[in-house]
Amino acid sequence: MQFCLCGNVGSDPELNPYRVCAPPPCQEILRLINASPLDAQSLAARTGIPEVEVRRHLRALERAGLVRPLGEAFRPGFAIFTERDLERLGPWVATAAGALAGVVQDRMAWVARAHEECRFPERGYTLADTGYILVGAYIFDFGGLALEGTGYLVAAQEMPGGRYVFTGLDGEASLGRRWMWGHSATFGPFTFFGHGELPAAGARRAFPDRAWFWARKGRPQEEIARTMTELGGILVALSGGPRPEGELAEGCGIEASLLTKRLGLLAELGYVVSEGRRWRSLCPVVDEPAREAIGNLVDRVWACLLRQGVEPQWKELERLYSATAPARNGIPLPVAFNPLHHLVFDQALRQLMEEGTIACPPRREDGVRYALWVEWQGRYP
Repeated sequence: MQFCLCGNVGSDPELNPYRVCAPPPCQEILRLINASPLDAQSLAARTGIPEVEVRRHLRALERAGLVRPLGEAFRPGFAIFTERDLERLGPWVATAAGALAGVVQDRMAWVARAHEECRFPERGYTLADTGYILVGAYIFDFGGLALEGTGYLVAAQEMPGGRYVFTGLDGEASLGRRWMWGHSATFGPFTFFGHGELPAAGARRAFPDRAWFWARKGRPQEEIARTMTELGGILVALSGGPRPEGELAEGCGIEASLLTKRLGLLAELGYVVSEGRRWRSLCPVVDEPAREAIGNLVDRVWACLLRQGVEPQWKELERLYSATAPARNGIPLPVAFNPLHHLVFDQALRQLMEEGTIACPPRREDGVRYALWVEWQGRYP
């Protein structure tokens, strides 16, 4: 069973849904109660797992809000789509994805105009460099979460372990290679983003994943925040074009030996590249005016996506969804639509990249493809 999460998880590991659902016996329990509500005694008889262990898993799941009691029995508290569910919904996902891709393809002139308004060309970035960021991340993913205001989608909900929508997919297709994984974290005036595929094992060799790794290893949060703020400042300084290291040290106010160390880390992770004595940034930085231009683009495109891609497909989705396991377990369609929306835009993105409408993000050192960029709460001159 595979799991995906949209939102934010708190710091308590005992309430982390990925951790709670990780043990294979727990997944066996979830698979059974997804088909029909069962009590602990029945689960122990069907699985061969000692009843005391079954009850321990059920307590952990209930504490995290992932199962709901139904008398003495239990059923899932989150959507778990079976292989049969996914097969049933597959044609609808493909049709919706084609509709979304078509809307964006017809409006690539708007995307190109936003690229210009963000002043990316001045900083050496082509539409091939930013197209995936603008379309895949900002329009399809982050913009799609704005559907919450329409009633079609729940972007995140309060859970004991954070604010998120958690989903299980009981199928064989690898979720990691989907174009749906957006990670972000804010440090001072900088938010570091990564969007695209995930490595088969471990975290991305990029931020914010590397900062999360430091935190798990016990590095103090103040030290991490200071490091990330310094890295963001370097990327802003390089946004004006390649600069020698000495000039960077003066502009960033970072001591020379520390700057060399920071540049080495950025180079190792693919954010900057050395060109002789000068350093050049490979990472677009979105300042406040650029963020406003992107927001306007997202609003305009989603008005069309909603009208042409979502509303015409909704009645059919309601019909198909009514026969799925999540529907039988009382999961509202807007909650279950969160992962379905991600599967839809994954296919739409794949179609746009295969057709050459937008360029695929580069393959990174960890073997998978994703885009990197930074938002900055500042303004270029």
